[in-house]
Amino acid sequence: MPPPGTVLKRLADLPDPGGAPAEYEPLPVLVLRAGDVVRAYVNVCPHAGRPLCLPSGRTLVSEGHVVCPFHGASFDIESGACTGGPAGRTGLKPVPVKVEAGKVVAL
Repeated sequence: MPPPGTVLKRLADLPDPGGAPAEYEPLPVLVLRAGDVVRAYVNVCPHAGRPLCLPSGRTLVSEGHVVCPFHGASFDIESGACTGGPAGRTGLKPVPVKVEAGKVVAL
């Protein structure tokens, strides 16, 4: 996990709703935003081990869910729980964060 205080993304760089890969190399982290809700998860779909974003960083977010672009599994942004598709009951692994001074920071 990123050490506490690590800046993962600037809030201004996150689409709303949407997401983007974090600027943290040792672990693939995806930062998601839907209004005032900002969450981060390990950027790996538990169904097939592929990233939850496209190689360009584009992330599919709709109605409070992030959708795996490769197999269509969907996950609730707030909880990381699988809400549909082939991932079954396996949810996303959370990365604890907070928003501080316009930046998304690891806890």
